[in-house]
Amino acid sequence: MTHRERVQAAVRFEPPDELPCNESPWEQTLAAWRTQGLPPDVSLADTFAFDLAHMYLDASPRFEQRVLARHDALVRYDDRFGYTVEKPEGISATLHFLEHKTTDPQAWERIKPRFALRDDPTEPARIDDASYFGHFAPYPTWDEAVAKYQRLRDTGRYLLFVFYGPWEATWRHRGMEPLLYDVALHPEWVRDMANTYLALVLAILQRCLDLGMRPDGILAIEDLGAKNGPLISPASWRQTLQPSFAGLGAFLRQHGLDFWMHSDGAIQPLIDDLLDCGVQVLNPLEAKAGMDAVELRQRYGRRLAFYGNIDATKMSGPQDAVDAELRRKVPLARHGGYILHSDHSVPPDVTLERYRWILARAREIFHDA
Repeated sequence: MTHRERVQAAVRFEPPDELPCNESPWEQTLAAWRTQGLPPDVSLADTFAFDLAHMYLDASPRFEQRVLARHDALVRYDDRFGYTVEKPEGISATLHFLEHKTTDPQAWERIKPRFALRDDPTEPARIDDASYFGHFAPYPTWDEAVAKYQRLRDTGRYLLFVFYGPWEATWRHRGMEPLLYDVALHPEWVRDMANTYLALVLAILQRCLDLGMRPDGILAIEDLGAKNGPLISPASWRQTLQPSFAGLGAFLRQHGLDFWMHSDGAIQPLIDDLLDCGVQVLNPLEAKAGMDAVELRQRYGRRLAFYGNIDATKMSGPQDAVDAELRRKVPLARHGGYILHSDHSVPPDVTLERYRWILARAREIFHDA
């Protein structure tokens, strides 16, 4: 099988020839691995024979992206999604949000027209092969984006287009705490913001398809959970966000694209609703939040595939602990429905040598009778 065929088999619950794999180390983990022997001029995907490739939509309101200050190893910047943030520079760490553009309904009405795909050939593309997060370089032209797409297609990997889901995108310009209040007090406004954003996402996806850029699937980044449960109740989710999710699912079914979703936290109470909207693959299934792929497989069978759930807190610990984690979860992949990945991202205390062992051991377990 090619990389692409292997992941397609997993999504469709068909037996793959090898264990489908991918990974997302933190920035500082990758930097440490470079000092430990990871070649600087070779991609992670090529180094570890990963099966996935990604492009990233810019479905933002396109505020000016600019650095405001640097001090004490911190960087403060305005983001095109409509917020101001301060964070440690060059490492993956907690973000300190300072300001959000959508301060009230009147501000939203001024911002709302920005969520539109302009029919202007000089407008930069709304897609790139570099992540939308902290994207300070100019976006490519649409012709350049098509060329980048083709280079990724030529790798033979399963290609995902990645973007924020409606919740994630909306709180970025509104603010998390205000948006939580809005869910309770102004659900119709939350629904409007989510649907407006989703309309832009669908317009971008359609433009991509019209230009011959056809992914295998999409990955909506939509952190809906905390450690002990969803951020909002299932009833509130249905009232505010389900319409946009259902619209996305309908578009993907119409065009034969797979629906992947990323959400941190314990989101078990939302899974049935997500399935109703068309979600096929769930990531990262945080083990430390009680998400368990083995238990979820027993409940959902072939209705839901899993991408992740290897407990990152065990990766740097005793070898027998991570071995037990792999022996419990990797066999899920033998008949499809599972792609290997950590339950979020690989932390920097996991050495390159240890990660190489984990990947080799997982592939060995997959073939064990």
